[in-house]
Amino acid sequence: MKSLVIAGLLSALMIGRANAQVYYTYPEWDRLSDQARTMYIAGAYDSLVSISSPDTASISRHYSKCVSGRVPIEQLAKNVRTFVAARPDLQKKPVQVGLINYLIELCGAPPN
Repeated sequence: MKSLVIAGLLSALMIGRANAQVYYTYPEWDRLSDQARTMYIAGAYDSLVSISSPDTASISRHYSKCVSGRVPIEQLAKNVRTFVAARPDLQKKPVQVGLINYLIELCGAPPN
């Protein structure tokens, strides 16, 4: 089930945006400056919680409620960096996969 949620969230993030955005792998993102990494995570997180369909609205709310006011975006970027650095299987994937996996660990699995 977790894999389906991740696949759905990634699809929602990427549909219609493939030509408009750059998707970094962890090593590419890790080479960016602290500020650029933070901005990238801010955009990825914003897309995750702002762009939803009726099927993904509860997932978006789940993560928004969990993170908002609790984890500043700079800290979220640092946490994702540390989280993915410890998981080689996530390092070859887009950073968004690491972000979603980190959010699942932080906030718990979203409601079905």
